[in-house]
Amino acid sequence: MNNKQNGFTLLELMVTVAIVGIIASIALWNSSDMLEENRAENFLLELKRNIAYARSQAASTDEIVVVCPTGQGRIKNNKDTFNCNAKWDEDKIIAVFIDVDNDGQYNKATDTLLRAMEEISDNDKLSFDGNDRRLRFNTSGRITTKPGDFIFCPNSTNENNKALTVSQSGTAFYVGDTNKTCG
Repeated sequence: MNNKQNGFTLLELMVTVAIVGIIASIALWNSSDMLEENRAENFLLELKRNIAYARSQAASTDEIVVVCPTGQGRIKNNKDTFNCNAKWDEDKIIAVFIDVDNDGQYNKATDTLLRAMEEISDNDKLSFDGNDRRLRFNTSGRITTKPGDFIFCPNSTNENNKALTVSQSGTAFYVGDTNKTCG
């Protein structure tokens, strides 16, 4: 008599359950923290590139170059003038321009708009503790405003915050994780 049984062994069943468990944990993994950290890091690295560009433009052109926040509609609609506003996150766009008349605001007739960063998401916050509404680079590439730290808070929370430091020499350093908040 030959008994042939159909079914699974206990070992086969345990391996199958373990594989299904691993696949389920990968599929259900919450990656929002990683996405927030990447968004914060990418924004601050882009800001660092724009600050370095402004510094080099100031030194190479012998002109005053300003980096400041402004309203998104003013740049998108190609307005003739815009002011540097006090809040870095409420105004949504950071502009870099040559300030020929040295008045701290952009005037299309005299000044040259060099760059405008992509607007900040409504959910994110950006603060600058340098207590000034702009970074102003003189012809040597140094900032004439107070240096400080940019803090980026994704989703307006105090988790996954990243920092960028601007020195008096006008050099920006990406710090990374920070305990500082966006206020």
